[in-house]
Amino acid sequence: MFFERLKILVFVFLLPKIAISYEFFSIDEERLRFIVDICKLYPTKPIIFLYGQSIKEMEMKMMMFKLTRALSREGLSTTSFYFSELHKSSYHVNRIVRPHYIAIIFNDNDINEFSIATSTLDMSFPVWLVLFIYNGNNSDYCHNPPGNIFHLRFDSEMLVRCNTENILREWYSIDIDSNRTEIDDLATWSIEKGITKIAPGSLYKRRYNLQGLSMRAVLVKSSSIIYINEVGELDGIFGRMLRELCVNLNFSFKIVSEVDTYGKWDSKNNTWTGAIGELYSGRADVSFSAFTMTKARLNAVDFTFPLVTSKVSLYIREPEIFEIKWSSYFLTFSRSIWIAIFAVLIVVPILLIFLKMKDRNDRSMGQLLSDNFLDVWGMFCQQGLADIPDRVSLRIAYYSIFLLAVITSAAYSASMMSFLTIGIHNVPFRSLEDFVEDGTYQFSVYRDSADYDFFANSDEPLAKKLMKLMLDEEKLPITVLEALTNICKNHKLAIYSSNLERESELSKMPCNIVRIDTGRKKAFAIILSKNNPFTNVINFHLTTFINNGMNNRIKDMLPENDANDMIKHQSVYITSVISLFFFILIGIIVSVCILMIERCIFARKRKKMSMVSRLCPMN
Repeated sequence: MFFERLKILVFVFLLPKIAISYEFFSIDEERLRFIVDICKLYPTKPIIFLYGQSIKEMEMKMMMFKLTRALSREGLSTTSFYFSELHKSSYHVNRIVRPHYIAIIFNDNDINEFSIATSTLDMSFPVWLVLFIYNGNNSDYCHNPPGNIFHLRFDSEMLVRCNTENILREWYSIDIDSNRTEIDDLATWSIEKGITKIAPGSLYKRRYNLQGLSMRAVLVKSSSIIYINEVGELDGIFGRMLRELCVNLNFSFKIVSEVDTYGKWDSKNNTWTGAIGELYSGRADVSFSAFTMTKARLNAVDFTFPLVTSKVSLYIREPEIFEIKWSSYFLTFSRSIWIAIFAVLIVVPILLIFLKMKDRNDRSMGQLLSDNFLDVWGMFCQQGLADIPDRVSLRIAYYSIFLLAVITSAAYSASMMSFLTIGIHNVPFRSLEDFVEDGTYQFSVYRDSADYDFFANSDEPLAKKLMKLMLDEEKLPITVLEALTNICKNHKLAIYSSNLERESELSKMPCNIVRIDTGRKKAFAIILSKNNPFTNVINFHLTTFINNGMNNRIKDMLPENDANDMIKHQSVYITSVISLFFFILIGIIVSVCILMIERCIFARKRKKMSMVSRLCPMN
């Protein structure tokens, strides 16, 4: 303890002399102001100084004393490490807060130490400031570094200042395996003006040129929105966008494989299958097919932001046996309108009684009520009146009823015509809940898809019930065409699919397919290998495309818009209106029966009257 205290006292008393004699490793006021200005750009980041072991301990303490004091006045916390201790930094290990590393290089040994330390780090996570403060054997290290000595990536953010130059340069590398460091002038600094940017503010506005980089791509054969056309180019909704993206970023891709499925986690072999497996294993960099984001997939690959959103529906074969649903003819009006119509048919005959009672005829109230009901119902059935009343008030009432009946009949006829011609199908269910309640259909999704993972691992009661109706995993379809073909073969099978995935194959179906909306949607995106350095720049340019109107262009290209937004009329077959013929036939039979009953009654009355006339002859 005595020697430690003595050492501290000696350091305090000798501090001024050390500062005076400290020349080679000096942090002068000009450099100190520069470091403070840079640190102010990242006020929420912890400031971590890095230096080599070649610097003497006393000199290092002097340097850190000055830096810590200056930055503490600005409210910034600091700490320091040797280059060799960089991998022990809790900020880099835990990756909770993005740190700001300031590497101070005094000599050639420091460059070697820093290069070794960065060889095992993710250089895109921190923000870097590298200060070259030396006159080494090779003074050109700062302006022309040999290869990619600091193992930079495309998305690395490293600022470099060479000695006392007023130019701040940005270092990065297009490809981490390449033997080249890209250097761009970013800003200038002076004591009077501070930092003045001379390049665009956004990182990816500056880094828009990948200099012909070739990415390894994998395609999913069953994907319907991106494919290779006859001339060998990517086509489809995603394909056209990606061709434009390649031009803007100046990169290309090479398709290294085509797989059958999108991919799922194989717990037996502890790996991913399909396209995700190709990226997870490092055999490919990107897959341009449309993927749905899940928690498990996020741990294996990177996603761009969703490019297309599509509704999800259940698809079944159109029922071949026609089922007469008498309630169908009540669907033309809403329930409230039907209630209003029946209220009019009941209330109006009662109100007409009070108008007719003033005529002081000898008919009872029951007879007046039955007459009024026949009159009102006859008007609504487009029948005339047997007797036109003389009173003006009754004529106005009857005219109003006639007018209401004509309008109601015209509206019902127009609605019924549309109802029959727009092709509303008679389906056994209208939602996922109705599908589960019906229980007679089998449920199917695409093999190794995000939908299967969702239903298999979800805790939702509805998902568990649907999983009980799910086909065995080995029987699940792989392609859209296979799924729809299975529906045509099995009329008790339903496929859960997005509208975007199935529309392109619908014209090839040997049977009619009915779509039932589930009220759910799916978002599709492109995937890249985990921690891919180009994910953010691709996202940036895709966002630019969409903000410039390409998103609306994509929506116009979606086949589901043609199916949903445009009403397609079709011929009305006899089976669609057969219930109307039943109504007419029943009406004819009832009318004939009533006619026969009336004839019998009148015949009996005439017979009685003739018997009375014979028994009581006229005198």
